[in-house]
Amino acid sequence: MLGDPSVARLYWALAKTDDETSLALRNSPGLRKLLPLGSILDFYGSQICIRSGRVAVPGGESVEADWKELVGTSPEKSGEFVTNLLAKDNGWLAAYFDALSRVSRTQQVHLTETPRLKQLYDVFRKGAAGTNAVRGVFPKAPDLLVLFTRIQWESNGDPHVPGNLEVWKEILLQKSESKTVRSWVKRARSWDRPEQLLETMTALSSIDSDNGPLQIYLTLSELNRGRQPGNRLSAETVHQMADRFSELNNWYLVFAEFPDLNDAGISSFMKSTEAIDRISNPTLRGNALGAFQATVGLWQILARQGQIPEPELNTSWQKVIEPFTAISSSTQLFDSTQKSLQELLLAAGMKADSSQGELVELLAGPRQATPDGLREHTALGARINSVLDDQRLVSLDTLFALSEGLKEMAQGKGKSDALLPLAAELREFDLPRPIFTNSEKISWAPPNYTAHHAELQVRTDLTKVIKEPGSHAQLETARGQLMPFLRDTLVGLNYAYYEPPGAQMLHHNPLFVRSHDFLGVSIQSPDRLWSAPILLGAGSPAGGGAYLVGSLVDLSYALATTEQDFLSPENVQALIWKDLVPELLVGATLPRWWSVTPVELHAATLYQKAGEELLTASAGNAQIREKVIAILSDRLTSQRLERVQQSLFRAEDVAVMLPRMTPAETAYIAAEYHSRFPEENSSWGPAGQQLQELQRRYPAEVSWEHLSRDFGVPHPTMARTNACQLLNVKPFPFFGSYSSRLFGESWESSNLYWARLADEMGYSPVALNSLVPELSRRAITKIFATEPDDWPAILRAIQETGDEFRQSKTAGVSGVNTTATASEKMRNDANTY
Repeated sequence: MLGDPSVARLYWALAKTDDETSLALRNSPGLRKLLPLGSILDFYGSQICIRSGRVAVPGGESVEADWKELVGTSPEKSGEFVTNLLAKDNGWLAAYFDALSRVSRTQQVHLTETPRLKQLYDVFRKGAAGTNAVRGVFPKAPDLLVLFTRIQWESNGDPHVPGNLEVWKEILLQKSESKTVRSWVKRARSWDRPEQLLETMTALSSIDSDNGPLQIYLTLSELNRGRQPGNRLSAETVHQMADRFSELNNWYLVFAEFPDLNDAGISSFMKSTEAIDRISNPTLRGNALGAFQATVGLWQILARQGQIPEPELNTSWQKVIEPFTAISSSTQLFDSTQKSLQELLLAAGMKADSSQGELVELLAGPRQATPDGLREHTALGARINSVLDDQRLVSLDTLFALSEGLKEMAQGKGKSDALLPLAAELREFDLPRPIFTNSEKISWAPPNYTAHHAELQVRTDLTKVIKEPGSHAQLETARGQLMPFLRDTLVGLNYAYYEPPGAQMLHHNPLFVRSHDFLGVSIQSPDRLWSAPILLGAGSPAGGGAYLVGSLVDLSYALATTEQDFLSPENVQALIWKDLVPELLVGATLPRWWSVTPVELHAATLYQKAGEELLTASAGNAQIREKVIAILSDRLTSQRLERVQQSLFRAEDVAVMLPRMTPAETAYIAAEYHSRFPEENSSWGPAGQQLQELQRRYPAEVSWEHLSRDFGVPHPTMARTNACQLLNVKPFPFFGSYSSRLFGESWESSNLYWARLADEMGYSPVALNSLVPELSRRAITKIFATEPDDWPAILRAIQETGDEFRQSKTAGVSGVNTTATASEKMRNDANTY
């Protein structure tokens, strides 16, 4: 193997298959015949499953005839079937088989209907014509897997169409830059069935793109998922969003997270972004971009925390963004930003002239009444203020007081003496002493605008215009000079809210917030105006240090990417670090747990324990075992499913296997078992019986849907939303390019594990707001993966962290109050049933 990479590749491919399949393949077709196909088997063979000499095909025995026609031989002839499957069409048939094998049984039933199975592959093959499925480092066509996983179906069995077919014909005509897309445009003119749209999207799934027609379809479909039938996107809105998809697609996640934002709210957002894009002055446009995006970001935070009433979401959204529709000067932009912020405060039940301190308290979370809640709320508010202080950002109170004072002076009122101390606060920030001469910087540093923005603030001195009152125009111009400071403070509030655990950049680089490049000047890329931010300048002191380029959308992920390098792993490894760690950090910082009740926290524990009890009961009950395996077949890969199935025959083996089951898997077993077999009360153990009693007493709080919102994670790539949820899908393989985030998004167990840990140790639910980020940071440092898809490594890391925490070894969180709370009372109450 060391001397022949092809042998090593085949060995590794077979190591990822289950034992029965691996043995069958060694017998037939044999290793020699598999050797030329090792790369295809490596990428797309892990889901091939042979049982009793027969290949288990997606869709089941009812569609074996269709698979026989596609592959050229019957699944009953397993060796020949696998050989043909891997060899056909440069590996694309194997990729198609793999994608279908990974989706749920429900989706498989739809996708493998006759003649859909063959028709979809035919168009997929044509879309990938002339390419190779194994050329490169990672598997191809990640969008095919996303499409098949997330496709929605109407009641009549048709695939969902956002808008209507006519608007999609127009979209394809406009989005025909690539040769492959153009070849499908001609077919679109004759569309008369939703099935033809699905076929086109399947054909386009082999194209590596992040803003093509398929991505438009996936995003707009997700926007409709949470909407009632009468509130779905109109054809006009679909067309409007498709037109600007390449610019604004990252922002569309807001409308998926908040389905109450209707067509009018979406249209208002489009108008505001168009108005900002038309601003000709680059400095003014940069400040407008920052202020608008920061205010929208604050609205998202308050809406997500439930501090804006649900009936007011759409109205408040439009009031927040409407002031930015006509900006012509810095002074007008300052007034518009202040007006937008005032509307936001009013929507959250605050006074329009609330202070910065009150705004920080609002962002820290809803008002709390319990001692634990007050302690957590105060701590989060202090963290936000700490970032604002370390970034040397001017207080909103100072800026608004200066603006009002200058306005009064322009009207011949007010006293200038009171404004001088406020104006002096603008001068408290200064740039660090340069370590390079101007000529050295020109030679070595990348051209960027970040220093220009900060230098403008350093040169701002309002004391002269205040001491020697000028004309009305001069005083109005002076008010406009406050705009860069206002922008940075609002942006800083967003940065501070999403501060990852263990953050260093936010506290040790006072230029980090000010350096945010909203115009994309640093990389001469105006198309980054509304795109997700990327990190530049890391390790380049001549360029002024690291900073973000782009918009504020998906800021939590950008900050996690920035700060992850300051976390030091305990073990020397980097196999899944860079693509996994930001997702784990986002899953720990973006969700908040202010509204979680003790009942919900204890339910998270009971779901996991009930699932474990069902696994244990399977050892002595064949019927339960069969049902549990059927449930797990939608969540586990073939190899893991086989190992679990083999362990369910003896109680000793179950005991060994249970610690290797993830919290999401055990909780899913309990939820699905209750859903599929609601009358089987005798199958439940003590935890399952307690869970059933809680479900009778608190049906809304203890429902799986509610638990999913409480302890799920965001899925911005897979589900096109930052709403927290548990999607219950099989682990996605490791893809490259923008789809690399799919790998981390399919890990959903961390928050469930921390919730159970907190419940069992007697913490109140609000304690999760500090426990989860710190425990997640500690667990990240313990990850030690032996291969890129090493999911057990993550489970081992969180379990080791949990064990240390139980023994009060974890620094930074061991001092949290462990006084028994309502959660413990809830457990005691449940034990009496």
